[in-house]
Amino acid sequence: MLRHKSFFICSLLICSFNLRAQNTLTDWQAFSENNEPVTLTEQTYKEKKCVKLDGKKETIVINKNKNYRDFRIEFDIAAKVMAGVGFHVKNEQNYQFLYFRPGYGGTQEAIQYIPIYNGGLSWVLYHYPIHEAKTDIMAMEWFHAAIEVRNKIMRVFVNNKKEADMTLTLLDTDTQNGNILLRTMFGEAYFANVSIQEIPESLTDWSISEQLPRDRTYDYTEVKKNRSWTKIDQKNDEMVNLKRYFEYPNGTVFAKRTIASETDKPQLLYFDFTGKLQIFLNGKEVFNYAKYKLDRLNNYENCIVLDMKKGENELTFIIEGDAFVFGKGFNSMGRLQHQNWGFVAALAEKTR
Repeated sequence: MLRHKSFFICSLLICSFNLRAQNTLTDWQAFSENNEPVTLTEQTYKEKKCVKLDGKKETIVINKNKNYRDFRIEFDIAAKVMAGVGFHVKNEQNYQFLYFRPGYGGTQEAIQYIPIYNGGLSWVLYHYPIHEAKTDIMAMEWFHAAIEVRNKIMRVFVNNKKEADMTLTLLDTDTQNGNILLRTMFGEAYFANVSIQEIPESLTDWSISEQLPRDRTYDYTEVKKNRSWTKIDQKNDEMVNLKRYFEYPNGTVFAKRTIASETDKPQLLYFDFTGKLQIFLNGKEVFNYAKYKLDRLNNYENCIVLDMKKGENELTFIIEGDAFVFGKGFNSMGRLQHQNWGFVAALAEKTR
């Protein structure tokens, strides 16, 4: 049994995979303001190798290699008027757009988010305090930006700040994923050191058992015997919060889902949880933490390799919440129960 397993598995695997995709000019297609294809060339601006968009002959570059749903893009940018990143690109007229106004650095108009519907840049409809934000940037001076999109939440970081300059929920468009583009308007812009890191999509669709007593240990044979399963899928919450589903949350639950694989291959499972957790793949135990854990959840706190088989694979969690912290349970208006009971999980490809 893998009892008392360390929570630093990810650090042991970090050298064996890399989600980051460095981009070169060959990865991008450039278009003029009249939507005509053009050729990009690498330049140097203020001692930094980069790509220049002049806002007329070159106004948009699109990376069509891959569609992204959740991701983090980082880049250096120097711009004159308005420049930024489009994502979830359906076509050149429909996408999400986050851009900077360097000439308005230090004001509430320095960062702007707009959904582009049918080509419209509707900046008078979407503005401060939700869709605009303040940050310190200057026209035609380099600054670093990072844009992170996860589960429809976008966060924008300027110059490597730990706290986001902007955080908001994306407005609905026709697509939840798509290409990424760089764009400038009304003046030139320079982009350098562009990198895109895909964020694995959280697994929100599971089947869960009825609540079982928490004062005992379970194994996979009892999972196979269970006949009562309830399907759950809260797509707007990447955390599987088990208290949603039980009026009196105080026990242990089995959670399972099927994962299809086209070939025999390893995949990475990122996860975090409260309480105790056992993980099984196709009936084989691959993780077991028998002590109690009560920390703020982090999507990438733990990472293990799953050896997927061609066809359907069954992933199973056996999880107990945090009632132990309070002895027999937290006193919630006269009853003893869990306060925190749940997990977060995501799959990613193991690239090497």
